[in-house]
Amino acid sequence: MTYTVSVPLQILAEVHEIEGGGDWAEVLRFPGCIAQAETIERLKENIVLAVEDWLNGLPVKTEDEARRLAELQGIRNPVDGSFPQPYGYQPPSSWVDEDE
Repeated sequence: MTYTVSVPLQILAEVHEIEGGGDWAEVLRFPGCIAQAETIERLKENIVLAVEDWLNGLPVKTEDEARRLAELQGIRNPVDGSFPQPYGYQPPSSWVDEDE
């Protein structure tokens, strides 16, 4: 037998501005769990979806996801050309925010 249980959960995400508009966020508790959106309200919704995906055990990042992340970070190609990529990969140092 399987049950679905709703559990209220507070999610802490670190939010970063995207040059040209919008924001992206990473949920530090769940490595590789990221979301992006044009508005903060939509970003909050996307974070919930990203956490649900992460908890559902989607352990790899597709090529399309990697290319979208690279685009958000302002680079032309993803870090590694092999796909699927594990979510736990470390981004290059050039991806670190300047104020960190």
